[in-house]
Amino acid sequence: MNTQRPHGSPHPAPRAAWLCLPALLGLAPACFSEVEQLDPSPLGPVAHSAEEAWPEAPQAVPPITHEDIARACVVAGACIPENEGIDHESMLGLIDLCVHDAVFSAERAIPLSGFVQRNERAERFVSCTLTAADCDGVNACATERAIDMYCEEAGCRPSASASYEVSCVGTTAVLAAGATTVERDCALAFAVCDGASPTGCTDRHPSACPEGDDRADRCDGNIRLGCDGSEQVSYRDCTRMGGLCGSLTGGGEGCIYPGPVAAECVGEATLGAECDGTQLRVCVNQRRVTVEAAEICPAG
Repeated sequence: MNTQRPHGSPHPAPRAAWLCLPALLGLAPACFSEVEQLDPSPLGPVAHSAEEAWPEAPQAVPPITHEDIARACVVAGACIPENEGIDHESMLGLIDLCVHDAVFSAERAIPLSGFVQRNERAERFVSCTLTAADCDGVNACATERAIDMYCEEAGCRPSASASYEVSCVGTTAVLAAGATTVERDCALAFAVCDGASPTGCTDRHPSACPEGDDRADRCDGNIRLGCDGSEQVSYRDCTRMGGLCGSLTGGGEGCIYPGPVAAECVGEATLGAECDGTQLRVCVNQRRVTVEAAEICPAG
């Protein structure tokens, strides 16, 4: 099989239109709704540097490789219960979605976000999945995040309508809003509980772009900083997948990763995941990665 699937949005399109997807990254089926419109005004203190954008950034988060991301998504896919009735073509689409969310979230240093909303950062999900003893362990490696806890390039925050009182029980943040209680284990995001945090954890929170500064993306060490359309500081940690921040071939500054960029993993005609015998080939961060995947790609 060597079919192409157009990628007309930042998120790769699955082979079929899904309103609800099986829990490729854990627990119950993942169903998606539109994210509440956030206040367009810039939030948070002005940040001129990576340190100001995230004063409490964890310092000991292990990087992950492109191959590890692909392997973890294969393992997670193989643990979808048989009674979910996922055919082979749809399974390959789910692998693509899993890879996309891991890459998207790792570089932005946020808990898994995109088609699914999880408490774990990509590094935690990948490590846990690859070391789990069985599918019960794999399915426990990704826990559902409260739908009104929103994370993206500008950081993590509750939706505009959510307001929680936070208390800490060890690394777990207990967020209460009236009779509703939500728990987050901050350690899953390499964070600690913080009673003063609107998300309960020392996540990276939104910060505002300095007035009058050049809006072009720039490197601060190996962090690529920018300014989005809402005047919020955008943040990419190039070290998450073994990269560095530097001058790009086409101009400007951004993340540079080891290994050649694969032509079939760039642009509108990006190839989807495909089997070759018992191996699976998948685009991971513009690299075409091949991993063993007998559970997804059975021989014959």
